[in-house]
Amino acid sequence: MEPNTASASGPTPEFVQQLTSCQSALYAFIVSLLGGVNDASDVLQETNMKLCRKCAEYDPQQPFLRWAYAFARFEVMAHRKRRQRSRLVLDDELLATVAAELEESAEDADWRFKVLEKCIERLKPRQRELILARYGRGEAVQDIAVRLSRPENAMAALFYRLRKLLADCVQSVLGKEVSVS
Repeated sequence: MEPNTASASGPTPEFVQQLTSCQSALYAFIVSLLGGVNDASDVLQETNMKLCRKCAEYDPQQPFLRWAYAFARFEVMAHRKRRQRSRLVLDDELLATVAAELEESAEDADWRFKVLEKCIERLKPRQRELILARYGRGEAVQDIAVRLSRPENAMAALFYRLRKLLADCVQSVLGKEVSVS
């Protein structure tokens, strides 16, 4: 469990990849703690700068997002102290409670995503390719239908069945009800 060995010049490529892949989650976390989007980009920027400065302290054996959330929480609190004159300031205890709940739900979402990945691995290669095309690369159903010379409504029905199959798989693994939209 050796800390991340970042060079004196800055973060490693692996660290940068981890940081960039969690930007949406960090931003959502910060917005939730601030109670809106005002100043969230600034706080995210401050968080990113702190994370990069402290990259050598990151232990790659630990979840990166949890480590980043801790920095974000402190940056939100620092931002709040700077803006203390505002009438809409959450109390620190409430902020800590909200942060803990958001971290827990993020871990749950991460677990669900891993379960979904396992369920996708169980699909036939052709089904996996269709899921990757539609949801991984964001191809339109119409474009996929044209490429495969199939009617668009038949492709839409196939994607519905694949989503249902994946939802059932996730549901059976998690033991919870998962809705298909």
